[in-house]
Parts: sequence; structure tokens; C-alpha cells
Amino acid sequence: MPLKASYDVVIVGAGAMGLASAFHLIRSHPGLSVLVVEARSRPGEGSMGASAAMVRDVFSSRDNHVLAKSSISFYRRLMEDHEELRTPTPLLDLYGYLWLLPESRMKEYASFVSDSEGSIVAEILGLDDLRSCPGLDPSPAKWYDGDGAKPPEPIVGALFGRDCGALAPEMLANFYYEQSKSGGVEFAFDTCVQRLSFEGREEILLHDSTKRPFAFQQHMDGRLHISRVHFGDGTWVGADKVVVAGGAWSEKILHPLGFATGCSPRSQILGSVSGTVVEELLRWEPRVNPIDRDHGKTRFPFVILPSGATLKPIFRQRQMWIGCVDTVAHPIGTIEDPGRDGRLDYSMAAMGDREAFGTDLLPTVTPYFPRFETSGVRLENSWGGYYNFSPDGLPVLMEESYGVIFVGGDSGSGIMKADSLGRLVAAQVDGKPEARLFSGDSYQLDRLSLNHRVVQDEKIIL
Repeated sequence: MPLKASYDVVIVGAGAMGLASAFHLIRSHPGLSVLVVEARSRPGEGSMGASAAMVRDVFSSRDNHVLAKSSISFYRRLMEDHEELRTPTPLLDLYGYLWLLPESRMKEYASFVSDSEGSIVAEILGLDDLRSCPGLDPSPAKWYDGDGAKPPEPIVGALFGRDCGALAPEMLANFYYEQSKSGGVEFAFDTCVQRLSFEGREEILLHDSTKRPFAFQQHMDGRLHISRVHFGDGTWVGADKVVVAGGAWSEKILHPLGFATGCSPRSQILGSVSGTVVEELLRWEPRVNPIDRDHGKTRFPFVILPSGATLKPIFRQRQMWIGCVDTVAHPIGTIEDPGRDGRLDYSMAAMGDREAFGTDLLPTVTPYFPRFETSGVRLENSWGGYYNFSPDGLPVLMEESYGVIFVGGDSGSGIMKADSLGRLVAAQVDGKPEARLFSGDSYQLDRLSLNHRVVQDEKIIL
């Protein structure tokens, strides 16, 4: 439980963005009293722990590219400075992303790279460069047996992103946690935020959950303020500012305040497979030049199919993770209701639907890799988490006048932008209009707000 009755800043959520925010806040203000509240038992155990945990700098939006590229550079620097983040397993393994593309997308993706003027390090591959991939059918004839629909688009080439790969989420979470804690940040785990309450300064106290501020009070400068963070067990702490970085569960806290984020949480599932077919793919050495090599060899990259399916290699376990973005007929929102019983009953395993793996995920892979339908592939495990989508595929960072800041809407790419967003949150708490990223770039905070948003829609969302 919290040690103090009141804090300068309370951060809701110990995921990637909440942890990065705490880390950069305490670095910039060592004397600040900061409390991070997390419903789970450890940092990074929410959607961060359930994600594919991939990083890339290949985006169509310059904003996403800048935020991700800076974060990746910071993670690489951490590995250089901390031996424990290099061995026995690396924090960052940049073995590359490989988009297998139909003709309709080849020119578009190539233009994203050329428009970056060298900032995106990627190369175009022809179909001949892909023919050595075991079991790949670049021109599938059907979706599945008995289906009369038009077959999937044939693959005509690929885009290989070099500054892309896998990140160990538990290592990043533990680094931010340990560094923040040693700097004086306090953490309250197994503590669910039930609600935030207003205080009308000078006269009207509104800590009673049955009351709400009067409409005119929002126009009285400095009068209305969020002053208490209430927990599910009935206790509370005071706060000068509250940063809500609760991912998919943020809306449960913010919507009762009338705080609209414009973001939509949706569930996603992943499945882990093994078998002879997987073994053959993991031995493939594509004609590419990734940043990181294993014993001097190229390795099977993170593959994205035209159907939206993704294949992530897990070399040590000789397995592969299969995922797919699915927004059709998936309810928006979360199953869990944080704070109702003082807990958050979130379970990655319970969200993993083994039946859906066979009916939803696998059919997005088998047109291009028909052997995934055979006994050479077996399902080892499945689990689920949440993506918090914004309408344009970019993060949202905004603050209301009563002292509440929201950061989220990462659209499935929160880990790869977390460090940059943590720096932006620290600047927002300071009341600064811009923040300096690790890359040295200066970034205007209001570009990610909803009121003054100036960004391009993201076209590459996985």
C-alpha cells in the first residue's frame, strides 16, 4: 500500500508507458513524490506481457517513425551500458521484419521508405529472393477447402526492415521498475484504481461519488481539480496530478469524468506452434542483411503476410508465434471491470481461445503456407491481451484542465514507442510545450492531443 497520504504525481498503470513515464519523471525531478499504482502483482503483467513484443521503425507516419526510432535507439544504448541487458539473452534482437507484399502494396510501401530520405533503413526484395523460403506459396489458389471466394492476393515481392525485431518485455519492465524505484518512485501492486474524485477548491468538496461538479465550475480557472485517487479496497491517496496509462482499462477510469480519449480497446489472441514445418522455417537464411546476426548468419525474420497474419520466430524454444489483427465482430471494450471488487481479474491464459486459433488465425496463414494445415504443426499454447486503438493509428497524449493526463492509444505498438512517450509525459507534467527525445529530436506535445492534433494517419498497423 502507499506510504504517503498525498503525492505530486500518481501514475495509473505499470505497463510500458506508465513505467517509462515514472522513469523520466524522477530523472528530471529527483525530489518529486511519485506513486505508480498497478492492479497486477508485478510491472508489465498486463497487455505488455501478453503482446508479441516487437519493435520497428517502419511506419507510414513520420510521427510514429520518429517516436519509435528514438525509443529503439534508447533500448540499444541500454544494452551497451548494462551487461545484464545483453546476456544471457538480449533486451533487443534486431533480426528484421519482412513484409510479404502483393502488387497493390509494393509501390506504396516503397514510397514510405523513399519519403523518409534514408531514415527508414529497409530494402526491397523480389520474388526470386523469397523462393528459398520453405513451404511458401506466393500465389495461393484459395482461402480454404470448399470456399468459392476470390483467392488471396499473390505475393510479388517484399520489404525488409533492418532496424526491427524483438524486445524482451519483462527485461524492459524490470529495468524501468528498478531504476524508478531506486530514484524514489513508490509502487503499489495488487491495487486497483476504482475512480478519481474532484475537489472544488475553496468551497465545494466533491469527494462524494454521488455528486459531480457544476457545469460552470469548469470555466473557473484553478477552481476544479482532481485531488483523490480511490482504490478498490476503499482507501485513497491525494494527488496534485494523475497520469492515466492504464492501456485498455483507461476508459473505465476516465469516462466517468467525461474524459473522452477517442481510443478503442480490442482483444487479440496469439498462438504458439511447433513441429517439423516450424523447424524448417527457423532454419531458413533469407537474402537479407539484418542489424543483428546469430553466429554470422541471417535468421528467419518477423513475417507479415498479405492476409494480416504475423509469424514471430522463437529460436530458443524452436517455436513460432502466430497472430493476426482482427477487428471484425470483436466487441470494443474490456471484459474486466477494474475496481469493482478491488481487483482486476485479467488472465492472459483465459483470453487465449484454442478454438479461435483454428478457425480465425490459422486460415490467415495456410493460403501462403499450406503445410501449416498438416500434422507437421501443433499448437502448444494460446493467450490473449488487448490493443488500444486510436482512430489514426498514433498515440494520444492529452491533459484536462483539472489535472488529469492520459497517454495511450498506441494501436499495438506501445512498447516500441514507450521511451519516447515517457519523455513526453514528463514534459507534460512540467507544463512544457515540447520534449527532447533520446534521438535529439524536439517533439511538440500537442501534436498527439485530440484538440490540436497534427499527424498523418498510419497505414502500417499490425
